[in-house]
Amino acid sequence: MPLVLFLSAALFSTGVYGVLARRNAVLVLMSIELMLNAVNINLVAFGAALHDLTGQVFALFVITVAAAEVGIGLAIV
Repeated sequence: MPLVLFLSAALFSTGVYGVLARRNAVLVLMSIELMLNAVNINLVAFGAALHDLTGQVFALFVITVAAAEVGIGLAIV
């Protein structure tokens, strides 16, 4: 579990750096997706550790919202 949380923190930190350091809209969207994937890893890891399916359900919702966000974001750009 600690290794998964470290991976998630590293992914989230990389995403934050990408959002703050980049000016290109496509790269910012990719960085936001990286951050959302880190959140999904956390949700699934804690759901598995607590033997609860709520984390996996929330991860599916985040994936669908992220897909819509990318579609709308790329349509605007």
